[in-house]
Amino acid sequence: MQTLPEAFVRQLTISLGPERAGEVVSFITGSPASTAVRINPFKVNAFPPQFASGRETFSRWGRLLDWRPEFALDPLFHAGAYYVQEASSMYLESILPLMLRMREERPEGPFAVLDLCAAPGGKSTHLLSMLREIPGSFLVSNEVIRSRASVLCENIAKWGAANVVVTNDDPADFSPLGEYFDVIVVDAPCSGEGMFRKDPEAVAQWSEDNVRLCAARQRRILTDILPCLRPGGLLVYSTCTFNPAEDEDNVEWLASQYGMEVLEQRHFYPGDPGAGEGFFLSSLRKGGAYGASGRSSANSRGRGSGAPSRFKEDIPWVNDGFPLFRFGSLLKAFPAASAARMLELTEGGAGARLRVLASGTAVAEVKDGRGGGKPVVIPQFSLIQSEVYRRGSLPEVEVPLETALEYLRRGLPTLPGAPAGYVVLTYEEVPSGLLKNLGNRCNNLLPPSLRLRIS
Repeated sequence: MQTLPEAFVRQLTISLGPERAGEVVSFITGSPASTAVRINPFKVNAFPPQFASGRETFSRWGRLLDWRPEFALDPLFHAGAYYVQEASSMYLESILPLMLRMREERPEGPFAVLDLCAAPGGKSTHLLSMLREIPGSFLVSNEVIRSRASVLCENIAKWGAANVVVTNDDPADFSPLGEYFDVIVVDAPCSGEGMFRKDPEAVAQWSEDNVRLCAARQRRILTDILPCLRPGGLLVYSTCTFNPAEDEDNVEWLASQYGMEVLEQRHFYPGDPGAGEGFFLSSLRKGGAYGASGRSSANSRGRGSGAPSRFKEDIPWVNDGFPLFRFGSLLKAFPAASAARMLELTEGGAGARLRVLASGTAVAEVKDGRGGGKPVVIPQFSLIQSEVYRRGSLPEVEVPLETALEYLRRGLPTLPGAPAGYVVLTYEEVPSGLLKNLGNRCNNLLPPSLRLRIS
């Protein structure tokens, strides 16, 4: 049983009272950490059988489990059929009715959402699921730490939505955009009190000085990004900590300093129904009338000579509604309704030269034909992970668990009877692999960075 810092227990007692604080401390020190999953509506319509008995969460797509499976040995996990996420964090879905109402008030034009502190991708993938219900919407998923941004890219690609741009920027880098975003989610770096049950290192690193440092850093982040929210837009501020300095005090500061209207704020503690670990979320509305055009402090620039061009060759693997653009030798697909705004950000338009790590869906590599002949188009692994993939346009072979895991270890499975050429492997009917079948052997097209390294 771990021992919690006395100053933390004292602060929790002041906030909750002795009886309630004692219950929370008892859960933290005397019970195992929770495990929850959220399924991907792009890829599955129901919970896999192993999760069907789980308890409900705050998301229609979530389940709170009574055990922790070996996710790394489940091909469905690697295929992006579900995401392992804190059950408490799924309360983010509570903002969906607010976003739908905003879209009704402003039905024209792209609906832009920013997840500012996004890695490893839990809230971004959740937002992408919600944005399926908002036509013309797109997400900018940002992470300032480069190593964490790489993990974010992998998880976003695995999820399979095409209406997303992944960036690696400081909050201040977005300021040239002006009042650009309809919704901004700030899951701020914090002292991590809500992670005590999962991470003993969070307990060891906790101090009152660190709490004050985190609260000051959170205000800096909010100050930098608030000018990018449209008038009447929605700000979601969250932490995985309990103390008022990082939670209620920062919300009160937003209301008094910036005139934000507090719509809701709520704490979750270990042991609460539907919750997992500790979490705090507040939704706030920026002042001003929503629906008018947001102002931009920058001038959009035209496309330069190196800008992507529309690719007009027919690619049968891509669903309708996803125009293709060529970036050097790479073909990318974007949703038609938001392609212009996403390309603008990708190209450094609107005055903000963001560090874009990924945008849309990488569909294929193009090799120009010799002597001006027809280009050769080679499908990319990210194609079969994505909503843009037209099911059945490539031969699909359903494989058992052993073969799916062999593929994930970058082995060379043989497929007797399968046609020659590019073949999609499916596991429990979910696209899980891409290879080139040469008859007596196969080329495994799984990117080396995604290789499964455990036996």
